[in-house]
Amino acid sequence: MEDCTRTPRIAVIQDLSCIGRCSLGVALAVLPALGAEAAALPTAILSAHTAFEEFTFLDFTPEAERVMEHWQRMALRFDAIYIGYLGSVDLIRLAARFIESFRAPDVRVVLDPAFGDHGRLYTGFDRNYVRAMRSLCGMADIILPNVTEACFLLDMPYGEGPEHSAALAAEAAGLLGGALRNVLLTSCGFSSGRTGLICVGEDGFEYPHERLSLACHGSGDLFASAFVGLYVKCGGVERAARAAADFTRDCIRYSMRCPDHRWYGVDYERMLPKLMRIGQEFDA
Repeated sequence: MEDCTRTPRIAVIQDLSCIGRCSLGVALAVLPALGAEAAALPTAILSAHTAFEEFTFLDFTPEAERVMEHWQRMALRFDAIYIGYLGSVDLIRLAARFIESFRAPDVRVVLDPAFGDHGRLYTGFDRNYVRAMRSLCGMADIILPNVTEACFLLDMPYGEGPEHSAALAAEAAGLLGGALRNVLLTSCGFSSGRTGLICVGEDGFEYPHERLSLACHGSGDLFASAFVGLYVKCGGVERAARAAADFTRDCIRYSMRCPDHRWYGVDYERMLPKLMRIGQEFDA
């Protein structure tokens, strides 16, 4: 008999870069590979991601409002809400209203703050944006800040290495409360030059792994999308995070042979069959 199990539906709220592997473009490939429907709510449309010297930008906020209102009239139900790069305080407010409208006891809310890296805020962001994002974090079940974003959220100086990451994890407990049950820190420093994850909260764990020399645009989006898809499958934060981190690492390693990775991001497409196999193992 044909399997008629309902396909999970995940609302994805973030920008769409038409060229460059990041944000919504990644989610629209990764989530279906893991057996989930990606319901896209674009916040902006760019001709190419912002690491390129030139790009076009269309603020999609007014239409995003109309899309959300239409989905409300349709009485859509989501299994998870996945929020990534937003870009403005107005869009943070929109994401908050979306959570209020579509949240239910069994709907998981995962937020990747996506506003900085390497100790700096992305272009166009300021402390007001960080404060608004801190408020939105309290509405999520799980947040996925990298070390830079966690430092800004906690008003801590940026640093690298195992001592700083340990101190950051200790302070991250202060973000917990309300709906927020887990802070999953990415790009943490560990001994012997390794990098990895530190989860603070109900599902606390550490997962160090090898640090690759290659830095790829969009690797955080790839990890977050894989994590969300696997987390919806199994409900286990640690299992999903470890598998997503391993998959992202393997994609970055594969990208090391690709000369244009700096501009076009992690070369993950040829690795999607492997991700599908990982998802099937989660189903077993």
